[in-house]
Amino acid sequence: MPDLDERLSLAVAKRDKLASERQRLQGKLEAARSNLAAVEEECRSKGVEPENLVTTITALENRYNEMVENLEQSVAAAEAALAPFMLVKEP
Repeated sequence: MPDLDERLSLAVAKRDKLASERQRLQGKLEAARSNLAAVEEECRSKGVEPENLVTTITALENRYNEMVENLEQSVAAAEAALAPFMLVKEP
């Protein structure tokens, strides 16, 4: 009978541990859902639907790329315009 009592104790301990772990995971899930809702609401408050987030990010990346290219072209043009004056040495 002691063997059966020991098995029972181990099974109860495992059950309690699993119940505790379930509670912990349930809390993490609720926190994650709450955070997700907050992020979705923040997106909506900025005029972006969370379902369209990938499309919006892609559009913003394209716009950013275009702006960087325009800046690089402007800097190159300014550099070319100043080049003749850069060759002149001061006395």
